[in-house]
Amino acid sequence: MQIENKLSFQGTIIWMICAIFFTYEFLLRTVLGTFQQPIMHDLKLSHFSFATLSTTSYLMIYGIMQIPVSIIIGKYGLKRSLLFAIGVCIFSAALLSYSHELKTAIIARMLMGLGSSFGFICLLIAVYDWMPKKHYGLFIGLSQFIGTMGPMIAAGPLNSLATESNANWRTTLFSLGVLGIPLAIMVICFAKNNQNSANKFRIISKSISATKNLSSLLIQKQTWFIAIYSALVYFIIEYLSENEGKTFLEINGYSGHFSSYMITLGWLGYAIGCPLLGFLSDLLKRRKLIMITAAFLCFSSLISIVYFTSSGRIILALSFFGLGIGASGQSIGFAIMAEQCNKIYLAVGIGFNNTMITLLTSVVAPIFGWILSHHSHNTGKLNLADYHFTFALLAGLISISFVLAVFFIKETFCRSTKGFTLIEASAYKTNFISA
Repeated sequence: MQIENKLSFQGTIIWMICAIFFTYEFLLRTVLGTFQQPIMHDLKLSHFSFATLSTTSYLMIYGIMQIPVSIIIGKYGLKRSLLFAIGVCIFSAALLSYSHELKTAIIARMLMGLGSSFGFICLLIAVYDWMPKKHYGLFIGLSQFIGTMGPMIAAGPLNSLATESNANWRTTLFSLGVLGIPLAIMVICFAKNNQNSANKFRIISKSISATKNLSSLLIQKQTWFIAIYSALVYFIIEYLSENEGKTFLEINGYSGHFSSYMITLGWLGYAIGCPLLGFLSDLLKRRKLIMITAAFLCFSSLISIVYFTSSGRIILALSFFGLGIGASGQSIGFAIMAEQCNKIYLAVGIGFNNTMITLLTSVVAPIFGWILSHHSHNTGKLNLADYHFTFALLAGLISISFVLAVFFIKETFCRSTKGFTLIEASAYKTNFISA
């Protein structure tokens, strides 16, 4: 068992490959928001149809596939699953770059969501299979940080690169597809399944049907409270990144370059917030306190962004950074979900939490797009009053997460309620945690 606490060179390489793919799929997830206006112009889209393309068509598939993906990886292994996922991402990016009508673009975006849905689960399995057991928390936190480099690159840096090289959104998307080819080669050359882990003793549970696990999970109120909280605090940064954030700032008189970097700053706050809030909640032995603080920070930052945009660039930058840290409160949702769940449906619980985050975003984003389109009378021309009204509804969603954290979610004091049984790995099927 000593080897489980040693960091191997091979394991580090495999984890890094999975982390790079997680960054790559996160980049593909958020890149459309950087080119919102030219995409809407070229494809003749309204705000509603753009939200459907950018968010719903991607995250609907991404969310639905979370639990099936964990089954696929368990059956076919990490290497083949990664190759399939990267291949789908490459093809979908190229297809989207050549799309000239909404129907084709949506198909490409759905395929992009399918390939991307493997990203975080592959990364988690790489951590649990190849990283030292005593450092699981550290490497999951580092994985979140590395993955967030994707949306950070998709905003300011990618916008600057595209501007300097005179590249349009089609060229940029095709280039991102080509960028996946060397990653696929790395998987072929270096990635492999950890065969040794199959014969070791591991903490696992008896194989129970996913339907029974899901049924047991859904009857618990805490499951719903935690999942809805996680979805609401995360939705704001995803929505502003993929849809209206850059356009809103430009209407307020800021340049496209500066507006893109504000989105980047928000994701930087998220990247730092994930491990930071996790560390603080572990240190204080309090999950609720951190979740309440995160929801309040998210709410106050959004109010500052929407209604005090003219206060100056420094205030705006601090607000976006604070919004990112507040949105990272969703990572505490995974921890408290694990502590609230019974061991037999732990994997399904965490998968359900991630599914709720993605599905809520995919459903709610086009609703806000429809509201904006309704205000513009489908002309595409919006003023600040239109955005202020719509974004007030966003603030209302955040207030719901605050209420859930204060009055409904129960404190676990960082203590797990799961029961563990140490048995031989070959006796039962291993249930991998998906997120």
